[in-house]
Amino acid sequence: MLVGLPLVLAIALFLPVHSEAMSPQEAVNLYSGDKLKVTSDQPAIQRVVIRGNLSAASISSLSYPARNFTLTSNATELYTLNLWLSYPGPYTTSIVLANSSDGSTTQLPSYYVSNGDLNLTIFASFQTPPGAGTGAPLGWSSFYDWVGQFGGAFPLWVRILFLVLGVQFAFVGYRWMRFEDERRRLEGHLPPLDRGNRVYLWTDILFRGLVTAFAISFAIMVGEVSIILLAKYLFFVDLSLVSLLDFFSLFFVAALGSIIYLAREGLDRLLDLKPIMED
Repeated sequence: MLVGLPLVLAIALFLPVHSEAMSPQEAVNLYSGDKLKVTSDQPAIQRVVIRGNLSAASISSLSYPARNFTLTSNATELYTLNLWLSYPGPYTTSIVLANSSDGSTTQLPSYYVSNGDLNLTIFASFQTPPGAGTGAPLGWSSFYDWVGQFGGAFPLWVRILFLVLGVQFAFVGYRWMRFEDERRRLEGHLPPLDRGNRVYLWTDILFRGLVTAFAISFAIMVGEVSIILLAKYLFFVDLSLVSLLDFFSLFFVAALGSIIYLAREGLDRLLDLKPIMED
């Protein structure tokens, strides 16, 4: 047994050692229109996965394995890039930032791999260039970004509730006005609904929908708080429920409902757009 031990150790020393792939991460800041380049001195880029607003991005066409990869974006966006690199021999990978205004480049630290795999993660944040925030034309992308940021302030269940109630009230209101208009045209004893009447009725439908959304949201929040308090003080049980309290959504619906109510009263009293109803 003692004779065979040196032989086993010698064989183990000459066996190849398999190490895990390197997984470095880099966070880079760019301006809109700048280019993010990943270059390698060998065709080592095997796969690239990108997460972000791809509709605003421009990506270089790749045929794997590749030596270079380029990403640019014309919008303010955060992208997450996962690059898998592999080559049987030594290779060097570099990250380069190219400025679109003056054509200058910034070289970030490079990675040298003697043999094997490299899993590179890059967090690329494209920001608004200095001085370009004022006077820039607003497009649909900016509007969608603003809507997305504003909608993110509401919990998911509130957004679903608003969507369901909005679709329901819009459908019922459209059917009701269509039926009322046809009935007025057939019977003839009441004038048909004109454009001003329709504006007033849609304002009234919107106000009723906001009141309903406020009542349902308030009832759900009060119901959850009541269940937790009853379970805690009557049954001595601590419930860990998903928090449904969101005072911002209640304040938003109440404020918007007040504005719509004042608008409806103004359309009725100042412009007399309320349609004539039957007694």
